[in-house]
Amino acid sequence: MRSRFLAFTAAALCLTAPAAVADATQSASQAAADAAASAALIQNPRGCGTVGSVLDAADPVNMVMVDGFGGATFAVDTTNPEAQAWFDHGVRLRWAFEHKESVRAFRKAQALDPECGMCAWGEAWALGPNLNGGGTDDASMREGRRLAQLARRKARDATPVQRQMIDALIQRYSGFRSSRDVRFARAMDRIARANPDEPLITAVTADAWMLKAEDWWDEEGRALDPGITRAMTLLEASLEKAPEDPGTIHLYIHLTEWSDDPHKAIPYGERLAALAPSASHLVHMPSHTFYRVGRYRDAMMSNVNAVALDQRYNELASPPGGIPGMPLHAHNIHFGMGGALMAGGSEQGLLLAERFLSTYRDIPATNAWRQMMAHNAYAIHGRFASPEQIAALAEPPEDRPMLRASWRYARGEAAARAGDARAVRAEAEAIRVLRDAEALSGDGGTRQRDFIEVFQRVLEGRAAMIEANPAAAVIAYGRAAEIQGSGPEGGDPPIIWYPTRRSLAAALLAGGDAAGAKAKIEELLTDWPSDPYSLWILAEAEAALGDTAAAEVATARSRVEWVGGAKTLALA
Repeated sequence: MRSRFLAFTAAALCLTAPAAVADATQSASQAAADAAASAALIQNPRGCGTVGSVLDAADPVNMVMVDGFGGATFAVDTTNPEAQAWFDHGVRLRWAFEHKESVRAFRKAQALDPECGMCAWGEAWALGPNLNGGGTDDASMREGRRLAQLARRKARDATPVQRQMIDALIQRYSGFRSSRDVRFARAMDRIARANPDEPLITAVTADAWMLKAEDWWDEEGRALDPGITRAMTLLEASLEKAPEDPGTIHLYIHLTEWSDDPHKAIPYGERLAALAPSASHLVHMPSHTFYRVGRYRDAMMSNVNAVALDQRYNELASPPGGIPGMPLHAHNIHFGMGGALMAGGSEQGLLLAERFLSTYRDIPATNAWRQMMAHNAYAIHGRFASPEQIAALAEPPEDRPMLRASWRYARGEAAARAGDARAVRAEAEAIRVLRDAEALSGDGGTRQRDFIEVFQRVLEGRAAMIEANPAAAVIAYGRAAEIQGSGPEGGDPPIIWYPTRRSLAAALLAGGDAAGAKAKIEELLTDWPSDPYSLWILAEAEAALGDTAAAEVATARSRVEWVGGAKTLALA
């Protein structure tokens, strides 16, 4: 990987689940274990957030089957229609990344038919390894093996294919740990080749190959592992036969997101929400593709809808832990806020920001990842909130320097909108002081200081622009862009909410360097396609260079994804 900041960014994007990150009472050893888990995801940020073990899924006795999670079915060895329905629901929940709820559903199916071997298979599969990084702990592995072996003993009425699936799953949990993933993938692949028309088998196989691969894509989007090439082949062949299977589409979006052509998933992503209209995470999933290809408004709205569905599921099903216990709820909000910031979506953005800050009121001092996610909530306030809303933002505790820096940033952006350079500089200086906080020590502290410095420099640039000193703004924004550029930009969404090169280009243009501004914008649009604010700056640069036709084209493009108000170079 390219840098320490890249590693920090990747980990921050992945660690969104409250159950998977350090809390105020966790031990140093557990914090170290969580850090190691996140480090494993740095090389391959596979899913949307870590979920950890799901062995502690609640008793399913009072579980409610909420409809709207898709219509896929896979006949198993039971004559009990309720057991079959709960098996199918467990599969749908598993593909919706509702891992604990999936385990509960499979347990419900077993309670209805204790002799259903595939129902035990379902529980073993659901609590095992997944793209969110969970299910790999020793306890989950032991329980997975026990359940898979139990499934084999109960499989008297199972079909030959079902028994093969059970035997393959036993491979996932047995023998040398170093070869379990590849043995499971190979065993499932043999079954998939013989049963190419069964979406569940194909999806489980592709999922296995994706989990087996250490790295998926190089920086050019080319496959780094033959298993990834195989997974792509499997999913695309399955989508030709069953183009409306939610699980297959979900995996395809993840697999194509950082490939050389994320656009391939667009038609499938566009239909996914309608296929599983109650599944929060599946309604969210198209935003991975949308953000990657520059459809920021759609990314915002996908997550506005996903957040509302979390609330609906909580009301209908009362899952243990409620909304704060939903592992991917914060990810939905974060993604929606990212889209809102890029599209100028003030109304929806502020609703999301308020929800984030009210749902996660007391982010532990040890949880730097969640503090970084909260930055988007503060950035939204800084960019869009009224003076009264800014004044109402509570100052975070002293032992949360990351949150305090974000709070200062919100105040600084709000002051920039008001044209108050002195107030902007005061907030930038306060952020500079926070960079020296004792809490920001060690390697992790260095990464956090890098993150904080980006927004200190942005505010310094804002103040310089207000003061009509673009040369000073170029220096400040240049430093912010240097830090941000040490890692990948754009997509998923980025932990730094916007391309700071955009501000640098605006300062170059204000200083008379229209050619330099144009070059900078054209460069950043590779990572941030269709950024409306950047396209507006490009139009201004083209006009300054005398190319009226190019300016008109850029202006038209800048309006496609923008739902906000007027743009200025000072606030770019």
